[in-house]
Amino acid sequence: MRKNRTVNDSKLAYDEMLEIAQDYLQDIKINNMKATYYYTDNGVCVINFAYLDGKTICYTDLVKVGVATDTGEIMFLETTGYLTNHTTRAFHSIETTVEQAKQKVSSDLEIIGYSITLIPTDTGGEVRCYEFLCHGEENREILVYINVQSLEEEQIYILLKNDGGILVK
Repeated sequence: MRKNRTVNDSKLAYDEMLEIAQDYLQDIKINNMKATYYYTDNGVCVINFAYLDGKTICYTDLVKVGVATDTGEIMFLETTGYLTNHTTRAFHSIETTVEQAKQKVSSDLEIIGYSITLIPTDTGGEVRCYEFLCHGEENREILVYINVQSLEEEQIYILLKNDGGILVK
């Protein structure tokens, strides 16, 4: 769903738009969603939400909600990832420890936090990982994904933060 109109001067803060987007998702019966990243473009703040399955953040089950920065009107809804991928999952117990996974992260990075996630693979599947938020060179924030079963590195992203939002590269 996409609405087109000219958005006037921004009046709402991100926290206000986040609350509007969360309420909207509850109203349309999409529950257990965690806000992850966002960006603002042409007066619309697009917030990415991932399904939260217990403690696992399922990035494969993605919903994007766009909120007008002037009035809070819902301008955009993208549910393809959620509708395509969302299912009841029976996750296996994690046999590795976060300490074992931390050892797989480059010593050039300082780990500042972690989560358990489900990320898409290049082949259209999904894999459960430890997601480590790290500081790298020049204090850049880096996300490192280590497979919870094999302890193999699956993915690395750089977090791009600016006044318009937070995205990954």
